[in-house]
Amino acid sequence: MVSLLMISFILHLITLAAIFQLLKKVQQMENMSNSNELTAALERSLEEIKAENDRLQTLMTNQKQVKKDDQDNTIDEPADEKVPTNETQPVEKEDVDHLIGDAPGYKVEASLESRVMQLYAKGLTIEEIAKTLDCGKTEAELITRLYNK
Repeated sequence: MVSLLMISFILHLITLAAIFQLLKKVQQMENMSNSNELTAALERSLEEIKAENDRLQTLMTNQKQVKKDDQDNTIDEPADEKVPTNETQPVEKEDVDHLIGDAPGYKVEASLESRVMQLYAKGLTIEEIAKTLDCGKTEAELITRLYNK
């Protein structure tokens, strides 16, 4: 009877060890599949970014070519008609929105922080900045304090 109990105990131990080993293998396979999926997703994202970069480079190249062609086609005014001006014009909200520039089909907009700091650098007060940008005085003041440190 004791030998029968010993054999049963040994078989149970072997079975538990085999189940534990199989569980480890299954977890490893799941980790491998998750990492393969992650790698594939990252590769797809990288390809999309490369395609977008290529498209933007061609767009920028075409813009430069168009600007160059426009400059070549302009006729210079006579020298006596050119009058240099040293006047500074007041900053309007529409001027602030286009500080960075435009690309066909795209609108590039400066962040609120950068617009606040540009106006602050031009000497406008916090109240004037807040009115120009339609933001709170406290917000404009916090931005200037944060970026001046």
